[in-house]
Amino acid sequence: MTEAPRPHEALTETLKAIFAGFHREAVRLAQHHRAAMPMVTLLLGYFNRVVIRFARSAAKPATPPKPIREPAPDITNTAPPKPSRPRKPSPFSTQFAWLLHLLPNTPTTGVVAAQAHYDLIAFVNSPDLIALLAAKPSLGRILRPICRMFGVNLPDHLRPPPRERRQRKPNPNPKPKRIIWPIPLDPADIRIPDANYHGVHFGPGNRFWPPRRKYRKIHS
Repeated sequence: MTEAPRPHEALTETLKAIFAGFHREAVRLAQHHRAAMPMVTLLLGYFNRVVIRFARSAAKPATPPKPIREPAPDITNTAPPKPSRPRKPSPFSTQFAWLLHLLPNTPTTGVVAAQAHYDLIAFVNSPDLIALLAAKPSLGRILRPICRMFGVNLPDHLRPPPRERRQRKPNPNPKPKRIIWPIPLDPADIRIPDANYHGVHFGPGNRFWPPRRKYRKIHS
């Protein structure tokens, strides 16, 4: 008597079946369009890695949450900080539904893309996956890029948790704020114009007006 597949094994097979139909269509496109061969190779390799990562992460036992560490005492560390590794850029776009816009507009390709789109919607909303995500939230990092490329809106259970903002330590010697505008004035510094003041004269009488040139008469 064969044992029934576990929930994570059934989910892995479902995810593999979603990519299988798109795999056949991508190979057919690469045979007719030689220029699309590098992109198709990248996509098929990425889909295989997604299935492998999902199967490994889903098979691992759920780890208990890490205890909250107490803040370490303020000790001046003389060791130089470790250089951070540069993040490897992704060869794919980050726009929503970029894969659907990249495919050619043919009836066969449109049907395959639509089938993968709706199968992925049913997959991310299945009760087994929702229960698995509740125990292992790290699976969301594997599925979110797939949903983005196939144009699937993220449900609430697949969205990343909000990041907690770190509270900055208060500065013991804060700098005074620089006031740019408006500048507070002392009432004693305000000058009331004289009654005979009629504003700045615009014309030759103004001291900023350019001087009048005198031209010498040329005798013929």
